[in-house]
Amino acid sequence: MKQLGFIAALAMGALTLPAVAQDYPARDIDLVVPFDPGGSVDTTSRIIAETANTILDGVEMNVVNRSGGGGVVGQTSVAQADPDGYTVLAMTSSVVTNPKMKGAGYAVSDFRPVALYNLDPEVIVVPAESPIETIEDFMAKAESEGLNIVVAGVGTSHHMSGLAIERVTDAKFNYIPTKGFGAQVQAVAGGHADGALWPLGEATAQAESGAVRILAIAAEERSDAFPDAPTFQEAGIDIPIFATFRGWAVPAATPDEAVAFLQDLLKQVSETEAYVEKMESAGYTPTYRDAEGFQFVVDNYADLTSVIIDEAGLGQ
Repeated sequence: MKQLGFIAALAMGALTLPAVAQDYPARDIDLVVPFDPGGSVDTTSRIIAETANTILDGVEMNVVNRSGGGGVVGQTSVAQADPDGYTVLAMTSSVVTNPKMKGAGYAVSDFRPVALYNLDPEVIVVPAESPIETIEDFMAKAESEGLNIVVAGVGTSHHMSGLAIERVTDAKFNYIPTKGFGAQVQAVAGGHADGALWPLGEATAQAESGAVRILAIAAEERSDAFPDAPTFQEAGIDIPIFATFRGWAVPAATPDEAVAFLQDLLKQVSETEAYVEKMESAGYTPTYRDAEGFQFVVDNYADLTSVIIDEAGLGQ
């Protein structure tokens, strides 16, 4: 009966920390950041670990930077780690694209999503003074004449978001790869490009300053901060969600007990007021989704990008 009770609780996603603490975790947990210190994934991971360590009892979560290969080194180390719940990956969209674009020796299926903590949907922006006032204007011009669009670089998620739009509509984009977000802002705000494809988090400050206007957001629901900007699907662009995501994943064979514990730990972190304040102060919107919700985001991104990479010849 006790085993049946555990299974029922796990299925309901309602397992609490004390219920599994007897067996797991029995030692410290490594949160592997596959990028250098100081970046967005490292910054958010350290905020999370700091809060998690106020919740964990007798053990700690340690942030471990294993950078190299655009994330491949650290991601590979987690894919090959013992599936015991003590090695957690700070997972981003590069886990999905690196096998095809960088020849990483793992597949996205080698990881099991635990929970998502930040979702930064792609947005379409135009200069504040642009004659393009609505997403309908934008798409009409993109389909009839084509538009010059600033992106972070060829093969980036932002470039692929544009390719995804072209794939499901008659839009035509000329991509202008621009290194550094500051240079992108100058190109758009200065009217040197028709628009840009940015994550909402970076676009927010520019929209609030009056440098750009956000026309549409690639999310399932409208943003509370920009309620007049329709979702892509509302605008007739058949892309339900396209977003830069950050979350936790573990090796695929990790036991349910450990996954449930980690999922609940991140949920408790996400509900901690100090954590929310620190994330928002750092410019990140806390967005919790459980394992099932995170899996949906990963699968949707994988479905879109795998086809795009093949069609655009971006893979190795």
